[in-house]
Amino acid sequence: MSLVKGTNSYSTVSEADLYFEDRLDAAAWTSAGNDLKGQALITATRMLDNMRWVGVASSETQKLAFPRTGEYFDPRLGIDVALDEDEVPERVVNATYEIAYHLLNNDGLLDETGSALSIEVGRIKLDRVRKPSGTPSFAKSLVKPLLLNEGSTTWWRAN
Repeated sequence: MSLVKGTNSYSTVSEADLYFEDRLDAAAWTSAGNDLKGQALITATRMLDNMRWVGVASSETQKLAFPRTGEYFDPRLGIDVALDEDEVPERVVNATYEIAYHLLNNDGLLDETGSALSIEVGRIKLDRVRKPSGTPSFAKSLVKPLLLNEGSTTWWRAN
């Protein structure tokens, strides 16, 4: 299936290209072909759609998690912000770009390979070699305010 904004992606390739015009260290994006960019955007959207978001979907028939209704606390503004039931928040769109870039820049990232307790070659030894995170920290910071409990899986009880 090809990329269809609002159905399997939060962005088009041309919109993402505009984002990366101003981004430093964008070679993995600018050197990729449009088909690969589209695949990366679709995969990034799927990854985002598996997160637990505040609010509820605007329509029972929509294919993606956004647009949504509800509100979240925006730490940059310092206030509660209502989600627009007709639009995808800029934070989510930008996170889509950053995850798509991360996927292009880390071939094999979705494979279950890449971790090792140690690697030793002659006198060179590396301990606890891990593959990169599936979601880059910058993308996580963009969407954190929109996640239920800011993405925390811990809970506490007041006595």
